[in-house]
Amino acid sequence: SSLALFGDKARAWLTQSTGYSSNNLEVTRLKGSTSSAVFLIKILPSQQRFVLRVLNNARWLREEPDLAQHEAAALQEAQNAGLRAPQLIVYAADDASNDAGFGAPVVLMSYIQGEVQLRPQDFQNWLTSLAQTLAAIHQNSAKTFPWQFKSWTIEENLKPPLWSAHPHLWEKAIEIFHGPQPPFHPVFIHRDYHPANVLWQQNAISGVVDWINACHGPAGVDLAHCRTNLAAMYGPEQADQFLDAYLTVSTPSHYHPYWDIDSLLNMCLPTPSFYSPWQEFGLQLIAMEVLQQRMDAHLARVLKRF
Repeated sequence: SSLALFGDKARAWLTQSTGYSSNNLEVTRLKGSTSSAVFLIKILPSQQRFVLRVLNNARWLREEPDLAQHEAAALQEAQNAGLRAPQLIVYAADDASNDAGFGAPVVLMSYIQGEVQLRPQDFQNWLTSLAQTLAAIHQNSAKTFPWQFKSWTIEENLKPPLWSAHPHLWEKAIEIFHGPQPPFHPVFIHRDYHPANVLWQQNAISGVVDWINACHGPAGVDLAHCRTNLAAMYGPEQADQFLDAYLTVSTPSHYHPYWDIDSLLNMCLPTPSFYSPWQEFGLQLIAMEVLQQRMDAHLARVLKRF
């Protein structure tokens, strides 16, 4: 058990927050988390479980000191909207008045049964479920949610990549990105919606996790981020199938190819990368040349939509 990682104060906080003695807690680190440490907390001998996120990434905290409040508010918003998301138990911001003893801000939430599924038996059903679940998130206007969308694209990276077989496509994409953003009606967006943040049980989605980036913004941003991930993982046809499935259950105005450009520039410059949790969850390693070809092909399809 990793409980030894936590000092007396942290263990006391866990006891108080869960209502169970820390002698009965078993802690194991969960796989798939890249930007913070996420632990499963089991209560022995019962089957009661919790998930604890320790926000120990110093650089991310410098940029966003309110991460714990942000995730707590996002979980609350998802809860109020009736979405399949973890329930907030309690959070601590790691300041003098609100320090849980972990040396970092923490968020304690309920555990959702399910597994990440990256090699589905019925791919079309899997894509359709992913699309319907995202459309349900976007039905919430979240008008009072204070966190607003910001692009993750980094200006210094915006040059046609050396790896591309079609650098002129990237020049065009950069030009479009610098042009006007399309108008949109902001809704509640997950902001990091992709297959490794979705849990499944018996071929149905049991929950969506990792709400720490959720914000009020264009639905098209979620669509684009998921599409770029799908294009990298499986190919551009699958990204288009996902979009078609979404548009059959949602508002056509939610999609605009501008957001695909924003996502591609964010995820592919200076170079696309294989996201390590994909392998942890059973996807085979994808050669860099294959990723690059898929991103070129995805961009070509997106540009045709303009």
